[in-house]
Amino acid sequence: MRKNRLAALMVAVAVALTGCAAIPDSGDVEEGNADVLPVAPLQPIQEGPNPSDDPAAIVTGFLRESATGVASDFSVAREFLTDDAAASWNPGAQTLVYRSGAVTPEWDEDTSTVAYELPLASTVDSSGRRADSPDGTIGDLEFTVMQDDQGRWRISELADGVVISQANFTRFFRPVDLVFATPDLTTAVPEVRWLPDNNVVTAAARELVEGPSTWLADAVVTGFPDTAALAVESVVVTSGEAAVDLTPQSAGTPEQRALAAEQMRVTLGGLPNVTEVQVRIGGLPIATAEPVELASAPVPEARAAVFASGRLGTWDGESLLVTPAEAGGVGDGAYGLARSYDGERVAWVEDGALLTSTVLGQDAAALVSPDDQPDPVGTVAATEVYAGDELVGPSFDRHGFAWTAPSSGADGLIAVSPSGEPTVLPSEWLQTRSAVALSVSRDGSMLAMVSRSGGQPVVEVAAIVRDVAGVPLGVGQPIAIGTGVGAGGDVVWLDDSTVAVLGEAEGGATSPLWLVTVGGGTSVITTLQEPVDMSVRVGEASLVVVGEDGRVEERSGSAWAEVLDGVSEIAYSG
Repeated sequence: MRKNRLAALMVAVAVALTGCAAIPDSGDVEEGNADVLPVAPLQPIQEGPNPSDDPAAIVTGFLRESATGVASDFSVAREFLTDDAAASWNPGAQTLVYRSGAVTPEWDEDTSTVAYELPLASTVDSSGRRADSPDGTIGDLEFTVMQDDQGRWRISELADGVVISQANFTRFFRPVDLVFATPDLTTAVPEVRWLPDNNVVTAAARELVEGPSTWLADAVVTGFPDTAALAVESVVVTSGEAAVDLTPQSAGTPEQRALAAEQMRVTLGGLPNVTEVQVRIGGLPIATAEPVELASAPVPEARAAVFASGRLGTWDGESLLVTPAEAGGVGDGAYGLARSYDGERVAWVEDGALLTSTVLGQDAAALVSPDDQPDPVGTVAATEVYAGDELVGPSFDRHGFAWTAPSSGADGLIAVSPSGEPTVLPSEWLQTRSAVALSVSRDGSMLAMVSRSGGQPVVEVAAIVRDVAGVPLGVGQPIAIGTGVGAGGDVVWLDDSTVAVLGEAEGGATSPLWLVTVGGGTSVITTLQEPVDMSVRVGEASLVVVGEDGRVEERSGSAWAEVLDGVSEIAYSG
């Protein structure tokens, strides 16, 4: 079979080369037809079993063809199975991703089994939810084989799902943002799912209709009722237009239909080759009330708040300005500077209390250059809004609430309204942790928390439950994110789905900075020596890190560039 396929391939190549022999190599250049047909997705060459394959070869071949089957179908992979096993095997049940490298099968003649020990990297469930495994995790696979009536070995018993290397996972799967809405129906909330690139539009539409993951469900709204489903298990894309057909049971209220249409438009519009989305219910265009438009989460403006020379101040990327001496300063123990999205307020912790101030908003015009300024007189005008035990640095959400928590976690989470009223949100899970840092996502639906549990560093994300006015009502159970993340001292949201965790460093060493995607994936970069603070506008290119010596460095390509000095903390909005 291998020789036949190779011969066919050589004939095809020879024909193609023969066609090229007529290409002219002299004469005038003439205008030709520039229309280029779209390139079809690359389909991997697949090959079924040979009659002489032994049990190990059968299992190895099955693993190879089931992995490449993700990009086409699994018909070739099923050739390695008995008829009964081929009929019952469900390749979509889960995907086990192992760290790329050679793995060796072990054949047990007594039990007729072939076993593997895989260095497991991730597990992806049938809906594309990815869970990464810590380094050193081993996944055990076992296949039972038997000989058919022709003496050929085939797999008779196996677990559902496919096994794939990290290299092939990156090749055949795509991260997709399923878009849901905040309770006020104004802002998009993405949830990352990892879906096969083959027919990804259909998979994304199906998972969007199914709804958000359990941990996120109470924080978001979807326009698809529980009875909703695709009418046809295929979303056809024609000339850039994706046609999504839903069952009659998918029709909710007019407002729900409007939201469903917008969710589908934004979700599928983010995929390759999709420029328009048409949603139909029962074969008819979806009828809606007033259209819903979901905006992206707010991006902090270019001006950041700073602590500089014991004062509050701002930095716009070029000029550093501070409050005048007569406006007063902040205490030596002040920490955790945060800035609201409207730029009117800042918050920080000082002497065991959470303070807020409007000095940088109302009196911004009075800011001065820090050069040759006398020491500040007294303390800057600020309001104590909450007192607690070793509070972590605050974070503002887009609704103007300032969030903090005692490091002990005993009192849960605290959200202080724009008017200064604190709300305590009990969180039983936080009582077993020592809180280190927190940050609220820009859409306001998630809280990222760095803590210690049992002495071990933990990075988690929990859903924030709100009413339609944006008032926090509670915080859900967290999920752990990131692998290989060590002790962290600060956390910020890099974008809608990624958090940055600043590691701790001692003895003048550079510190790691982990970039963790909610939904799978962790990478690490190094920062300057002994960093004490960081902030970001949007994306890795806008990351800034503050060193213990007051230097501020900004991400520049794969390196860092000094952009400011004389600063102890810096905070873009959030």
